[in-house]
Amino acid sequence: MAHKVDMQPVRPEIESVLTAGASPRGQETRPRLLAICTLDLMAWKLLLPWLRGLREAGFEVHIACARTSYFDRLAADGFQMHAVPLRRQMNPLVHIAPLWELYRLIRRGRFVLVNTHSPVAAAVGRLAAWLARAPIVIYTVHGFYFHDEMRWWKRRGYIAVEWLLGRMTSKFMFVSDEDRQAALREGIASDAAKVTTIYNGVDLDTYPPKGSASQSAAELRSKLNIPQGAPVVGIVGRVVREKGYIEFAEMAELVSADRSDVYFLVVGDALPSDRDGIVAELKSGVEAAGLNDRFRFTGFTDRVADYLQLMDIFVLPSYREGFPRSVLEAMSCALPVVATNIRGCREAVVNGETGLIVPPRSGTALAEAVNLLLGNPDLASRMGAAGRERAVRFYGHQMVKRRFVSVIESALQQKNG
Repeated sequence: MAHKVDMQPVRPEIESVLTAGASPRGQETRPRLLAICTLDLMAWKLLLPWLRGLREAGFEVHIACARTSYFDRLAADGFQMHAVPLRRQMNPLVHIAPLWELYRLIRRGRFVLVNTHSPVAAAVGRLAAWLARAPIVIYTVHGFYFHDEMRWWKRRGYIAVEWLLGRMTSKFMFVSDEDRQAALREGIASDAAKVTTIYNGVDLDTYPPKGSASQSAAELRSKLNIPQGAPVVGIVGRVVREKGYIEFAEMAELVSADRSDVYFLVVGDALPSDRDGIVAELKSGVEAAGLNDRFRFTGFTDRVADYLQLMDIFVLPSYREGFPRSVLEAMSCALPVVATNIRGCREAVVNGETGLIVPPRSGTALAEAVNLLLGNPDLASRMGAAGRERAVRFYGHQMVKRRFVSVIESALQQKNG
């Protein structure tokens, strides 16, 4: 189902590509671009500023994804939506139907460019675009599925798949520069000219330094029954095993053994499509540790910025990341960050300056870092301020949006030059 949007003027620098997406009679007035992601949630929560940027640049933006609760919001925002039953599973058989639907959509839509996001949607989408002979295919890499913690044979298998898909890809955009380097090192991208690191971005106004909304933060504390002045250690993200929630709970138990005043805030939940959702396991472990009165669970919420205002320390103990936006949001709120020594996290967090980097899968290491910051509030404050400065300098969403749009425009200029 497609939803029509109002026509907008075309920027001169992309006017030359109009004929690539035009109908035989030339009715089209804007180049048509198709963005593919697995869920409408990703398009709304992560990609929206970038996709709006493309529309502002003069593109007619279509989105293909599985339909859940954000589909109509995206349509109301002006995007032409196409429901495709993409699923976050590795079983190849479940992707046959969406592959066929995407192939038909790309052939029928006469898109000048296809832009894919997330590992599964990027694999199915690039294969469909290759079969449909799309003129340009750009993969925005939010994190390769393979990582250092994976068994070597499994890692090599995923790299081989990415290498093959790389032969179907015109250009790559990376949110992590380590992923860019890995793509060149492993031959996934055959040419350095095909790769660009754009990083993730954060809305610096939506995520202001802690204390900017002290009244609403006090009200939220009262609502959650957290005493005013009590230290809060928090995490934001899907409640899945690879985000390190088990280690977060282990950390909480160790910290609570030394201090009786610390509260722990979990902002997020598991999606029905998450294969390793552990909400029940996490809550059971918290109860077994006798910490029910110290944990607060918000579930999914649109008030992430408000909950960050309650936190004193932000923790992300992931096993795998691309370039975590939650860390950027915490940095923008001037929170010190404790994160694991994995790609993305160790790029965003400057160890000892904006936060602390610890080994993955270690609740003990997390607890040591959190206790250090709880015991040294001046150090925590300095790290938080340095994190905000780094977010402003490198990761403002307007800056990142311009990088994203410029890669798209450059690819079209090169194709038509």
